[in-house]
Amino acid sequence: MMTSAKHSSRGGRHPVLTPRRRRMVQVIEDYLREHGCSPTNREIADGVGLASVSSVSYHLQALKAAGIVTYEDGCPRTVRVLRPVQPASVTREVSGRTGADLGGTVVWVPVAGRIAAGGPITAEQSIEDYLPLPKEVVGSEEGLFILEVVGDSMIGVGIFPGDWVVLRQLFQPPQNGDIVAATINGAELEGTVKTYKKVGRQVWLMPHNPAHTPIPGGKAKFDGKVVAVLRRV
Repeated sequence: MMTSAKHSSRGGRHPVLTPRRRRMVQVIEDYLREHGCSPTNREIADGVGLASVSSVSYHLQALKAAGIVTYEDGCPRTVRVLRPVQPASVTREVSGRTGADLGGTVVWVPVAGRIAAGGPITAEQSIEDYLPLPKEVVGSEEGLFILEVVGDSMIGVGIFPGDWVVLRQLFQPPQNGDIVAATINGAELEGTVKTYKKVGRQVWLMPHNPAHTPIPGGKAKFDGKVVAVLRRV
């Protein structure tokens, strides 16, 4: 089990240094180091996974107001980092070790929305933010994404409403016992987290709560396998 010390923007003051803005600062520093000049807003957007350049402008305004970056309005390639920032802290509930014990090696994983652990709901696949996680826990950055859990069907395996599951994209069929994110083609694209079980030719998506029943998974598409669970504290 892993816990994140990141504060949610829901129901409280939105912090200046969100994971996305930390990632933005990192992109600016890396680009300057590699190219000898500052990136454009479009290049920053590409680096952090934002579709809109106007979103970059919004985040840069907040960073400038906080004295972390500076730039000249209307002038491309003038953004500079005034005050480097450290990655957001991440702690792990294993023998009391913290992120500082992990050597500072992190990967930035996109937070891609919500997924149901109960009845299937629409999986919102737009990237909302980035979260730094210890590489030794989740492995390489390739194919990782994070979804927020809604519902209580997986409480028997320690996945509770409001938790975040870290998933790795699947490029081959899951194995029995894998906890997977599945999409089911119905009236709309729906998503759910369940345990994969195959009996003969029949695939089932199994809950871990007696209040819920198995879901036939013959038409399911498996988007990822759960590799870690995060919980806000």
